[in-house]
Amino acid sequence: MKAAIDGNPDFGNLWLTLDAGDKVLAESGAMAHMSADVEVKTRLMGGFFKALVRRLLAGESLLVGEYTGRSAGSRLAVSPALPGEVGFRDFDGDGYYFQAGSFLASTPGIALKTKFVGLKALFSGEGAFFLYCTGTGRLWYNAYGAIVERDVDGELFVDTGHVVGWEPTLTWKISGTGNFFSTMFSGEGLLLHFQGRGKVLLQTRSVGALVSWTKTYLR
Repeated sequence: MKAAIDGNPDFGNLWLTLDAGDKVLAESGAMAHMSADVEVKTRLMGGFFKALVRRLLAGESLLVGEYTGRSAGSRLAVSPALPGEVGFRDFDGDGYYFQAGSFLASTPGIALKTKFVGLKALFSGEGAFFLYCTGTGRLWYNAYGAIVERDVDGELFVDTGHVVGWEPTLTWKISGTGNFFSTMFSGEGLLLHFQGRGKVLLQTRSVGALVSWTKTYLR
């Protein structure tokens, strides 16, 4: 399987060239176009219960598309719903945290699990669950805006709406921007407080901020 990403950082798009028998799983509705020799099936990633949990708690689709190349050179293009950058991570038995909604596509050896953040996050507008991805294979993820990688050696506070993913070597917790009044009415919402040493992936735009801005014109 060969993969190429174009259109970054504004309108990322994933191109895949499959050999006969190659399989890739993609977020429901993400397929942009494909050649006639690609076989398509709809499946529940990880089984019904795990897929239902991801749908209800993390906002991911219940179903994913399974695309299989039937001959060498089968082509498939996958595009995220929001404009922004597409990133890539290679897994070799390790794990990685991602913000819910960041999953775009993967090879079948990747497992997606939900991680409860805490009741505080219910008020953040970003959801109370993250995705924990582990296994062996390749995974592609998407961001709203451009992706910025930050090395943490100590502490870092990030608005929950600007987090894409982070290494599990970092410890984290949800915190406010001050007292209860400041957290609820400052417009900044909740923060992810990272501690330790590792990498954090950030996105330059926030979906929550876009929704809030749009509401001002829907009166």
